[in-house]
This record gives sequence, C-alpha cells and structure tokens, in this order.
Amino acid sequence: MDIRLFQPGDLPELRRITIEGFEGIAIDQNVENQLGVLAGHDWKWRKARHVDEDCEANPTGVFVAVEGETILGYISTRIDREAGKGRIPNLAVDSRQRGQGVGRALIQYAVDYLREQGMAFVMIETMVNNPIGQHLYPSCGFVEAGRQIHYAMKL
Repeated sequence: MDIRLFQPGDLPELRRITIEGFEGIAIDQNVENQLGVLAGHDWKWRKARHVDEDCEANPTGVFVAVEGETILGYISTRIDREAGKGRIPNLAVDSRQRGQGVGRALIQYAVDYLREQGMAFVMIETMVNNPIGQHLYPSCGFVEAGRQIHYAMKL
C-alpha cells in the first residue's frame, strides 16, 4: 500500500467510498431520517459534497491510500494556522479493505503532515453510532475531549 496526494481524477471514487463508509453513521443521514429529503438532495449528495469541499479547501492535505491503481481509502485535513489546530474532517476506507490497517496508516500520515505544518494539535470527531471510529481514534493516540448533541429543524 502507498499513500499519495489526492488527484482531481480521484473524486468520483472518493465520493463513492465516502457514501459507502458513512452509511448508517452520517449526521446528514440522521437528519434525513428525521426530517425527510431536504432541498431536493438526499444525504448521500450532501455527504459527497464534503469530499469536494475538503479537496477545494486544502488540496495539499488530502491523501489517498492506493494499491497499484486501486483506491483503498482517503483522509482529508484542514489547517487553522493561527490557532495551531489541525482537523481531520473525513476518513473513509473501501468496505473491502477495512480491518487491514488502511485507516490507521492514513491517520498516521495525516498526523505527520499536520505536525510538519506546525500544528500544535489535531482533532477528529465521530458519531456515537460509529463503533469503528470510537475504537480506532483512541488506539491512534486521540483522547476524547467532549461530546456534542446535534439538533435539526425543518424550515
């Protein structure tokens, strides 16, 4: 497995892996389950947009795990230089590759990148209904800093 910088041609596969990986745990899906489809777009469309936003906001901080030409997963980062804060907004691994260390390798790669960028700390978040994230992130050295409850209201 190699980890390389995101390329624009990766976007369709990154979107697919994201939708697959966040099925059942995405906040956007939870909102849709409560309020229905909003503004003519389903949760999958909304979640796929997160990938586009990450790649636009910090294209040199989106990394893709590959085996030959096959994309195994990816991770995105954001940087707040003034606050010294790095953030990992999205991490997704193809369902056929889970449990093989791809996510862990991507996290380490992103943490190293954020350290090289001079960040003092990095944050990642997960939903309470994501047992994989709740296990993986602490095992990579993250500590729980707080919990948040999301509310939504249809307008």
